[in-house]
Amino acid sequence: MQSTLRVWILLTLGVCFSSVAQGQSVFLGSVIADGDRALPLAGAEISIPRLNVEARADSLGKFFFSGIPKGLYRIIIRRIGYNSFSFDGRFSGSDTLAADFALTPAPSALDTVNVIGGASVHGKFQEFEDRRAHGGGAFLTRADIEKQKNRQLGEILASLPGIRINRYGAESAVASSRWRGGPSNGGDSMDRRKGAPRGCYSQIYIDNVRVFASGAGEALFNINSIPPSTIQGIEYYASRDETPIQYASNRAECGTMLIWTRIE
Repeated sequence: MQSTLRVWILLTLGVCFSSVAQGQSVFLGSVIADGDRALPLAGAEISIPRLNVEARADSLGKFFFSGIPKGLYRIIIRRIGYNSFSFDGRFSGSDTLAADFALTPAPSALDTVNVIGGASVHGKFQEFEDRRAHGGGAFLTRADIEKQKNRQLGEILASLPGIRINRYGAESAVASSRWRGGPSNGGDSMDRRKGAPRGCYSQIYIDNVRVFASGAGEALFNINSIPPSTIQGIEYYASRDETPIQYASNRAECGTMLIWTRIE
């Protein structure tokens, strides 16, 4: 078994359950960090591109799919900061696959930009510093976050203007405080069962990778799944008009959060 990436299949694709409806398979399991402690990777994305479906692991690292038709599908598991994993899963239309996936941490690339007359600035932080210097939006620097490092990220973000942190169970999600009713963006049936309120949930990028698209019925992104100690800076724009043009798609109507992780 390779040390770089491990997968434990607890039940194989051939296992069938009488409770599963004919023509529909079930896929469930959890995503954990590879290591002695095997910590759950909340927020990990599990997707089946051919079916255009995806799910996010909850605070315990667990996920669930149902209604998978008969066929062979590429399944992709990934999370920011870890090596992704993919495999081909064959479903009969009446079986259940239960599996645990262990992802290994991905090394950080030291992409830097040298600034004459000053300290070097990492490339991915350059735009953050430029936008912070010119104003517009709300910003948290590494120094700001360090002052509150013993708090969850949702608690730290609650002080930013234009933002509402909606809690549901032990999880929290970022929404715009300017929502005054109407169609709700974000949140699936599982989030609702946990107590997530209707709202205008903001799209979220981590290191320029969108992890939450503010889609109707999309599973919410638990902002508390990101340890504050891993963050270099945060930007928040409460509306599409305020959002930088490269992120200002129709998904930005409920605001945009940009999170930049640290490079050691």
